[in-house]
Order: sequence, then structure tokens, then C-alpha cells
Amino acid sequence: MRIPCAWVSGLLLVIGLVSGPARAATPSTAVSWIQPGLLSASTIQTRLLACLARGDIVGAIAMYEAETGRVAPVWLRNLEVAYSAASQTAGRCQQVARILHTAFTRLGQKPEYVAIRALEKREYMVFDMPNGKSPGITQNGYHVIVRVEDMVYDAYTGPLGMKSADYLSRLHAEMGFAWKVVSEP
Repeated sequence: MRIPCAWVSGLLLVIGLVSGPARAATPSTAVSWIQPGLLSASTIQTRLLACLARGDIVGAIAMYEAETGRVAPVWLRNLEVAYSAASQTAGRCQQVARILHTAFTRLGQKPEYVAIRALEKREYMVFDMPNGKSPGITQNGYHVIVRVEDMVYDAYTGPLGMKSADYLSRLHAEMGFAWKVVSEP
């Protein structure tokens, strides 16, 4: 008789049946014992958040598909697009923010859109990247990011995100900028 179990947050979960003894297993063996639907949605949600916190979008998608036996939902697959180099282009921020907001909402978080405007009707803002480059992130003086607690996310932060203060210290506009939480990007 096989006993279902799984690795949850680094711990081996062993579920024994009343009529049989409980057994422990290695992670690879344990995964083969998981019955479809055994893990609750909140467990999968927690594991997805853990993968994403490590910046592992591909791993999150693979884990979801392995655990559920279904293709990963569009909102999860879209994260690859949102954080791709192609999305690090002026004018893509609203689309990226919608993708990120949807994903964080589906994962039980409370994301907020944060609109950033260059002051004095200036049209350009730049962002200092860790690699030393400072790409222009807007040509109309408007940029939007997603904030979850004290972390912010956009195509430039990548899936690891960045502390709000660090992000704002890397953002530059000729006459400065102002930001505020908004309901839509």
C-alpha cells in the first residue's frame, strides 16, 4: 500500500492510513506517492510563492504542472513575459503591471499599482540597473509598478523585486518625480 506524502516548506509530510504504518521517503520517492489533488490549493499557493521569491518562474510553472497534473494557468505563464528583456522597453509598464498585479492577487497577496510621474511635464525617466546601465523607462513621463508590502516589481526589478526605497533611489527624472497608489495602471 502506498502512503501519500509530499515535501512542504522543506519538511517531509507523511500521511499514514489508520490500517497501515506510516513510512518516510526520500524527496524523489515521496513525489511519486502524491495522489492528484492531495495537496491543497493553499499548499500549492505557498510553494508557488516560494519559487517566485527565489526568482524561479520556470520552477514555479513546472511545480504547478507536476503537482496539479494541469497546464499552468495563463496568469502564471505570463510572468515569464513580464520579466523578459522584451518587456524592459518604454511603454510596456502598464501591461507588465497588469500581469504582475493579477499574479500576486491570484497568489493571495494584496498588490497595489503605484503610478510614477515625472515633474514639470518632463517626458523621460531612467532607471539605474545593477549592471550599470540606465535605460529610459518612459517617453511620456509616466511609469507604473506593482507594490506588495515594501517590495516593488516591474520588468526592471525582475521576479526578485526590490525594496521600495532602493527602487526609488535608482529612478531619475530631470526635475524629479512624484508617485502615488492608484486603482488602475
